[in-house]
Amino acid sequence: MSYKHNNLMAMRQSYWNDNHSEAVLIEKQFFQQILIENGIFENSSLDDAKYLFFSLPSVIIVKGYAHGFLHDSVKLMILKFIQDNKAQLMKKAETKVQYRM
Repeated sequence: MSYKHNNLMAMRQSYWNDNHSEAVLIEKQFFQQILIENGIFENSSLDDAKYLFFSLPSVIIVKGYAHGFLHDSVKLMILKFIQDNKAQLMKKAETKVQYRM
């Protein structure tokens, strides 16, 4: 694994393991809701939201950390990712993490 991969994975894990920050808890609910709204899952669990979060390209993770995952530009990127990868997300297929910066 590359250095960049390790740092981004650490960022993802640190964020997801944060169960105390109100902002993070609200963003996790947003991930669940966006999956439902886009017809990926009829009901979305926290595990479904985690699956989406860990599938997101690194550029979304970095911008989400910088601006918040509820920032309009980040939400649009997440929505585009969901639309482009709907079939894989519905199957919970293993996705290759994208590292384009």
